Amino acid sequence: MEANRISAPREGWLRTVVDRFYALAGLKDIAGDPPMPGDANAPHAAQAHSAAVAAQAADAAADQGAAPLVPSLPGAAGPDYADAVSRSFENTAAAVDFLVHVDARLHFLYVSDASLRFAGYHREFLLGATLADIVTPEHHERLEALIARAAHSGAVEKDTIDLVKALTYPLPVELRVQRAQYGETTGFAVAGFDVSGWQGTEAALTHALHHDPLTGLPNQTALAPALQRAQADADHFGVPVALLLLDLDDYQRVNRALGYDAGDELLRETARRLTHLALQGEMIARIGSDEFAILITPQRHAAPDEVRAAAEALGRRLLTSILQPYSFRNQPVHLSASIGIAFHPDQRPDASAASEADGSADTTPLIRRADQALQQAKAIGGNTLTLHVPVDDPTDAMRLKLESDLYDGVRNGEFSLHFQPITSSASRGVVGVEALIRWQHPLHGLVPPSTFIPLAESVGLINYLGNWVLKAACMQLTQWDEQGIELQYVAVNVSPQQFRNPRFRESVEEAIELTGVDPGRLVFEITESLLMHDPQHAKTLLEELTSLGIRFAVDDFGTGYSSLAYLQRFPLSKLKIDRSFVENLITSRNDQAIVNAVVGLARTLDLELVAEGVETEAQRELLTNMGCEHIQGWLVCKALPSEELQQRFVSGALHVHEVQ
Repeated sequence: MEANRISAPREGWLRTVVDRFYALAGLKDIAGDPPMPGDANAPHAAQAHSAAVAAQAADAAADQGAAPLVPSLPGAAGPDYADAVSRSFENTAAAVDFLVHVDARLHFLYVSDASLRFAGYHREFLLGATLADIVTPEHHERLEALIARAAHSGAVEKDTIDLVKALTYPLPVELRVQRAQYGETTGFAVAGFDVSGWQGTEAALTHALHHDPLTGLPNQTALAPALQRAQADADHFGVPVALLLLDLDDYQRVNRALGYDAGDELLRETARRLTHLALQGEMIARIGSDEFAILITPQRHAAPDEVRAAAEALGRRLLTSILQPYSFRNQPVHLSASIGIAFHPDQRPDASAASEADGSADTTPLIRRADQALQQAKAIGGNTLTLHVPVDDPTDAMRLKLESDLYDGVRNGEFSLHFQPITSSASRGVVGVEALIRWQHPLHGLVPPSTFIPLAESVGLINYLGNWVLKAACMQLTQWDEQGIELQYVAVNVSPQQFRNPRFRESVEEAIELTGVDPGRLVFEITESLLMHDPQHAKTLLEELTSLGIRFAVDDFGTGYSSLAYLQRFPLSKLKIDRSFVENLITSRNDQAIVNAVVGLARTLDLELVAEGVETEAQRELLTNMGCEHIQGWLVCKALPSEELQQRFVSGALHVHEVQ
């Protein structure tokens, strides 16, 4: 079996063979000197001795260096008995592919019958040859080193060496060698096991690990070490390397229109075209569904400008090749591609001077820079190539740092609520407030919501912050009630992620139960785009929360999907006119016409109307005359912490609207 050929013999296996030999001879626990040349039974006893030595070679942990047990066969034993013993031993030792004993000069002293069949030689040839004669010339040094280690240590030493089978072709064999006696001759016991099958399996697995099964090209696993070597060589020899990333434009349309069989065939054809255009020394790999990488490693004497020109020229040839019509089952298919090219080291004219000046080096991975160039090419529209242009822009680093600070801010309690009053146009009394989250950064001060809200959404903190805002706003409303400042409602902004969270309704109910606030005093401000993202889900959730008494206002009305259809479909209570229509209301007839239309729409649908961003008395007067019921903006009051807003009520600067 193949498993027996590539694995070590079981512990004491050949020693058991010798013990059985003793039993056949009718001898137990007999130790004697090695057979002498004149002994009639010497050949058979020598075989038994070789078996014991081979047992030492195959079992590195057992009695290393000890003299083998050898039976002293009685002279009365006839030749038939000796032949039976020899046949028994040979049959047992046949499980070892190659079992021999050699002297110090590697001449064969004993060769098993199985070894003759395995190596393909006649016994007469081997007994006149040396072990080195059947080893490939390339492995002579390895054989000499193996013998030297075995002679020095006295233990079992092993190495994989190619034997020349029948003087024709090499065969990998794991040789296990131990210093041992053969009769009176000092030499080595050698046991060998065929590992060609194992090496073939290993090679197949290695190939599968490093190659794409669809196209046969190297994959990303193979590309990664090649990139490391190429960048190390570029740093050492001063000659830049280039990496091209090619992505087929809108390739999924082929799969959608023609099926995956067509997509696979076109990918194989693309791989053939790229391979045909590649020059010697260029590595082509498939690293994604429809993305390929071409690594250019130029000659060591090439100039940087030559490398740059060669990379651009190859990229243009690749684009032209992809543009040639494909065909699948006689149906023509047209494709295009985008290519991003990056170099290592960086190819900016002032890159070297900049690095020397600040003592830094370009450590951005080459594949990342090539991907950035590829994304730029695709953003342009595709069917083009783009060279990576390093930009000393700290935006990305600042964003990462701010994301980290955002988590710290949550842990350290750096967030707070500010409240902006919403007043009645008629009485100018405060009917409610809008709760606005603020982040007081320990170093940067007050961070604008337009900066940290998108960050919170991208890192998954928006649900936590939104729930905190809701609970804090409800608690503040009840605290003002206790102080005699009884507002009609508090408005809370709800982000799209928060609204689509399956636990949103549960978190709302928790906030109401925790604070004891009347749900009718809660207004959730949502955007038009939030409603239209999944209208059915939005309608269901709005109806569930409206049944609790909560009201909904459409924020920034007029900037999204403004239409009578969705206003009638959803259970809404308020519209908030976006500040962009209020800003130029006095001078812009178009803005006045839009606001008049929104006022009429709100009256028709029985919706309350709030105008945002009111900053002048003229704007308030005009909005009041148009019929806008409520206003919000700096004209009344900017957003303030709860304590400062409370002082405005205490001082009389603000007063609560009295319901008639």
